[in-house]
Amino acid sequence: MAETLGAHPDPSSEQARPRTSRTGTWVAAGVLLVVLAALAWLALRPDGEGVASAPGTASATPAAPSPTPTPSPTPAAFALASLPAPRIDTLLPGELPQVEVTALDGLPGSVAQPKAGRTPAWARPDVTEQPVLALENAYYDAEARWLVLDRRPGWVRVLVPYGRGALPSQDPDRVNGTAGWLRADDVVLRAERRSVVIDLSDRTVTLTRADGTQEDFPAAVGAPETPTPLGLTQVFTVTEAVNTGLTVFLSMQSESLDGFYGTDYAATALHAGVGQGQALSNGCVRLAPADFERFTDLDPGVPVLVRT
Repeated sequence: MAETLGAHPDPSSEQARPRTSRTGTWVAAGVLLVVLAALAWLALRPDGEGVASAPGTASATPAAPSPTPTPSPTPAAFALASLPAPRIDTLLPGELPQVEVTALDGLPGSVAQPKAGRTPAWARPDVTEQPVLALENAYYDAEARWLVLDRRPGWVRVLVPYGRGALPSQDPDRVNGTAGWLRADDVVLRAERRSVVIDLSDRTVTLTRADGTQEDFPAAVGAPETPTPLGLTQVFTVTEAVNTGLTVFLSMQSESLDGFYGTDYAATALHAGVGQGQALSNGCVRLAPADFERFTDLDPGVPVLVRT
């Protein structure tokens, strides 16, 4: 019996040997590359600022700290009713400083009108200090308006309407020019374009109206022994006086007389009189009657500059 030999596989047969698929190899490689790219993007993706962050680390830009608020100053307590008010025949508190103004063009061009019956005034714009004075909303039948000298955030500085820093016999340099600071919320600011300039050398008075027009008038001024005080002042009221009739009183007083005509004050004023072109008064400025009528409608707070 013939031995049956095992059959040799046909090299051409599909079953002769298994064959590796090249298409499957490329697909597997492509999948691997996609997975690696995804992992790399996750590891190095941009943070919120557009800057790549290393894996496992926080953003390189730290959050800005919140600013610490500045505490508001604690206002000093005070009783408004107990504050002294200026009087024409009394002295002002020594804490109030003086100002020296030699020209009108540096002023803000405004007046402060009070909102209440009394307005506290400070020596400095600082609510942690107590006010030293209370300005009243009317005097001699005139509604108060105070010339504004300076402005700061929340504050205005005004020329005190009357009263003296010292008697002329004590210190003539401290008689006039006292100023105080008011809280801006306590007043209403009004524009004021009118002004008066008294020239002692020329012995003239220049009136500037609200529209900018000007007019000069001859005047009599203070005698050499009782000169008209120099510097900045303001109209504080227009009223009848015993010896001069209708008078424009200024918020300055004589720097050579403690008082006259039996009074405890020596107010400086504009009024009708004689002697224009001469230096012969006790300090007041005299205008011809017809000229003086141009000044009788001036309101409190209108600036008046006396110069040489």
